[in-house]
Formats: sequence, structure tokens, C-alpha cells
Amino acid sequence: MKYKILIVEDEPELVGILTFLLKDEGYDTEVAFDGEQALIEINKNKPDLILLDIMLPKIDGFDLCNIIRRETSIPVIILSAKINDEFIIKGLELGADDYVTKPFNHRELILRINKLLQRINQKKNTDQIFIGNICINPELKTVSVGDQEIKLTGNEFNLLHYLAVNENRVLSWQLLLKEIWGREPGEGGNELVKVNIRRLRKKLEPDASNPIYLINIWGMGYKFTSP
Repeated sequence: MKYKILIVEDEPELVGILTFLLKDEGYDTEVAFDGEQALIEINKNKPDLILLDIMLPKIDGFDLCNIIRRETSIPVIILSAKINDEFIIKGLELGADDYVTKPFNHRELILRINKLLQRINQKKNTDQIFIGNICINPELKTVSVGDQEIKLTGNEFNLLHYLAVNENRVLSWQLLLKEIWGREPGEGGNELVKVNIRRLRKKLEPDASNPIYLINIWGMGYKFTSP
């Protein structure tokens, strides 16, 4: 399968570099130079992954990420010169799967893209998992709470599934970062895990502020348990 990646970036020189890198890796690419064009490309070409800049004409990257996440589960990697924690956290809270700061190492970016697509599309155990009133179907990549199907991003699903198959085990954020995102501990790693746990709680817990499924064990990590 040849994956298609949409580059949403308004700097032509960087677009050229990214296009070359991705095509050299065997990916097909599409380009959008502003937020409105990006929405058209997403609806028209259904990319497998989106590389998204923040500072865009017409619709900025944060607003665009919010729209993408409301309407699709397409993986999003933000590429931005904004290196402050507040920007990284905002991007992740809006649904981005990863946040890469500019300037970036070309090979590292390709490895992150490869790993993200691999983890989102890899085949998992097909047996359904029932914990409390949550049902996880690895084959269909669906999650339901009671009779209601819950929309998750690829990484949210992978994180939930990994926690579920390790039910009642306390898993460190470092382990989750490596298993789900293929990354070693580093800047923003803890926040990446924390934000995704927070998003899962909002979608799955009866009361996200008082979780009964996704439990934080202070100083140790997280566990998924039946109430």
C-alpha cells in the first residue's frame, strides 16, 4: 500500500524539501499552501497523514487541526517553529498525534511518520476486549461505551488498546511513549502521553475529573482497570 501524505505549509522552499523527502521514502504527496485549500484537499483526496504548519493563511493550523479532528481520524503531525510548551500542549489537546519543532532532523521526521503509520495500520489481536461497559474491537478499530460508539484518533485507540491488553498493570509514561509513538523519552514526551490520557478520559469516563477506568498511579504511571 502506498500512503498519501498531505503537506500543509505556506513556505515553498520547505514544501519542496518535504516533498522530496517523502517521495524518496515512497510516499505520494499533495500540497496545500493555506488552511482553506487544505480542507479541499482533505475532502477530495482523503490523505493517510497530514503534516501541518501552525502559521497558515486563511485558517491557522490550530483551527484547522480542530476541524480535522472533529470530522476525521486522519493522523496529524504538527510542524512548527513554535517551541514553547503552551503551543505544544495546545496542538496535542486539539488532537494532533505528534508535534515536531522546526528546524527538524530530516531522518527523524521520516522515522516518526513511518512509525505513526505503522502503528495506526498494523493488524492487532482480533478478539474484542470488554472492561466495565467499554468494548474495544481491535479488528474494526472501534470503541464503544455501552451502546454508544466513541470516535478516537489512531493514537488514542492504540494507547487505549495497549492499556487494555495490560489491564491492571501500571505502565510508565516512558513505556507508553515508546510503544505507542516509537519515541524515546525527551522534550514533550510526558506531555504527549498526558494529553492523550486526558482526551481518552473525556471520551470514555462518566466523570473525567474523577476517573474510574484510566487511573494515574502517582510517580509510577497509568493503568486501565475495571471499576
